[in-house]
Amino acid sequence: MTANYKFQMQTEIEMATAAPLANEMINTPAEATGEYKEMLVRLLTRQIYAETATSEVFGKAITAAPNWQEKELAAEFAAEEARHARGLYDILTDLGEDPEAIIAGRPDAEKYWSLDLSNWLDIAVFNFTVDRAGSHQIMEYRQSSYVPWGESQEEVLEDEEDHYGNGVENLKQFAKDPEQLAAFQKIFDRVMPNCIKRAFGRLEGPDNEFCLQHGLKRHTTEEIINRYLEEMREHMDGTGLMFPTMSAFEFLASSILLSSHTTATFIDLPVPPGKFTTVLRLTSFFFCLLLI
Repeated sequence: MTANYKFQMQTEIEMATAAPLANEMINTPAEATGEYKEMLVRLLTRQIYAETATSEVFGKAITAAPNWQEKELAAEFAAEEARHARGLYDILTDLGEDPEAIIAGRPDAEKYWSLDLSNWLDIAVFNFTVDRAGSHQIMEYRQSSYVPWGESQEEVLEDEEDHYGNGVENLKQFAKDPEQLAAFQKIFDRVMPNCIKRAFGRLEGPDNEFCLQHGLKRHTTEEIINRYLEEMREHMDGTGLMFPTMSAFEFLASSILLSSHTTATFIDLPVPPGKFTTVLRLTSFFFCLLLI
């Protein structure tokens, strides 16, 4: 992976770490009680779902990979994701939970990430799309008020940084061939909306407010998605890859209204009374998220 990805990630980590932690820190499992523990377990469950499913994706990618270099990387990534899951397994165990039962409730990896794991291109799109979404969530977990969880995310961030760098390089290679880019686009249109759904969840609600109030998260889900999409846009710039059409995001209709604009310039939209508007600037188009 080239150095610029490492520098970019490290800069983001340092900026996030510099933010003051206003909430009480929870240092031991015994201190995590009541609603705080319930929410913590829910967040850990989401993450261990993602880590185990991703480990399985890269494990199956060993067979689908077109050459030995990619097979070696897939094996390395699968082992790293499994190690991430093991760390979460231990944290959940210390909290008195049964990680095996939790993992057993997770959908099949292909269904979870909306992939065809026999197709190497699906895996390449996954590598580009999902790994970076995970990184943006992990940057939040790293600052969590639950100290054992936060401390465990240091190494996870470094691994995800390498994974995403490989995904960007894959996109650049596929973008050189119009037919391959078109195939990449078709899969991206399928994988990207599901990635948003799995990695970030709902934009607002009592769960988000609770997490912010108690330091389990430091930024709103909306802010995290903004950062993720803006970075994706930067790496898609010049490749010809486009974000999916708005109809692909209908699963968010209960909480947001999405519309698209084919422009590269920033547009200030009027804010309807009683509503909050966020504009996401994208190269080929951008999302306008109107929280209802």
